[in-house]
Amino acid sequence: MHLRCYVRGMERIVHVCNGDSTADTLSLADLPGEILVWADALDQGPVLPVSDEEHYKARRQFWASRGLGDPDKLAEWDRAFDEAASAEELILWYEHDLFDQLALVRLLARLARRGLPQTLTIVSIDRHPEVPEFLGLGQLKPEQLAELWPRRAPLSRDAIDESITAWIAVTAADPRALPYLTRRVKAMPFLAGALERHLEEFPDPQSGMSRTERQLLAAVARGITGAGDLMKAAQAIDPRYPITDGLLLHTLQTLAACGFLEGVAPGAWSQAAMRELKPTITSLGRQALAGAIDRVHEVGIDTWRGGVRLSGRGPVWRWDSAQRKLFER
Repeated sequence: MHLRCYVRGMERIVHVCNGDSTADTLSLADLPGEILVWADALDQGPVLPVSDEEHYKARRQFWASRGLGDPDKLAEWDRAFDEAASAEELILWYEHDLFDQLALVRLLARLARRGLPQTLTIVSIDRHPEVPEFLGLGQLKPEQLAELWPRRAPLSRDAIDESITAWIAVTAADPRALPYLTRRVKAMPFLAGALERHLEEFPDPQSGMSRTERQLLAAVARGITGAGDLMKAAQAIDPRYPITDGLLLHTLQTLAACGFLEGVAPGAWSQAAMRELKPTITSLGRQALAGAIDRVHEVGIDTWRGGVRLSGRGPVWRWDSAQRKLFER
C-alpha cells in the first residue's frame, strides 16, 4: 500500500490504481492524496456472483494452482478500497485493456452497492503521445502521470450503471449477454472493446483455441521462442490484452499439455521456467493452427472465462469473431 497523506481543510483524496508499478511512479508525481493498489487479474480464473468470502476462496485456490498470489492480498485490497469510498474524492487510474476494464467494473459495481464517494473521477487512456507503443500507465514517468491529473473525468451515473450490468454479465454462467453489451456500452469508452476481447478468449469455431493461444502458437510456428520475444510479438498485435509473463507461461504450458508444443516444462511460474522456455511446434500443433483439428474435441479443455466454466470435450461456449456470435459446440 502506498500512502501520502494530504489534508486541505478536512478533505481526503484517494487514488486507486492498477498495480505496484503505476503506484510507485504515481508516488513520485507529487499529487495530493493517498495511493492504493487494486490489481487482481480477473481475466484469469473463476469470477463468480458470490459473497466476498466465497470469492476470495475461489480466487485463492485458483492462484495457488498457478503457484502465484498472496492469500491475504485480495481481502486487503477490498477492505482498503471500501474504506477509501468515504473520501471526498476517489480517483481510479485504469487504462483501456481487458485486465484494467474488468477490475474497473468490479470496483464500480462494488461502490454502487456500498455507497459512492462525494466525488468519483477516473484517469483512463489507451495511448500517450510520448509512448509510441503504449501498453499501460505503468510505462509513464511521474511527470507524465502528473499531467494526466488535471484531465481526470467524473464518472457519470450511466457509466456506473454500465459497469454494474457488465459485472453481472461477466460473472454469469451464461455468457450470452456479453455480445449485446459490446454494442450497447457507450458511457465507458473502453469497456465494449474489452468485453469483445474477453469473448475472444473463448474457444473459436475451428481450432477450439482462444485468441491468445492461437497468437502464441503462431508466433512459435514462425520461429519465435524466447519469452521476451513472444510477449512482444503478442503485444504488438493485441493492445487490448497485453500478455503478462505468468499468462505467457501458463498458455504455453496449456498448449504443450495439448500436444501442440514441445520444449515447455509443466509446473508453477518461476523465473527459471521463463528462462528455460524453448518451445517448438509439433505436427499436431500445426494441424490445430490450421483449424484441421479442434482442440476441445481432440484433447479437452479445463478453464474459466469469468463465470463460465469450460470443461471436457464439449459442448462448450465458443465465440465466432467473424459472425460476432456465441454458440455451444
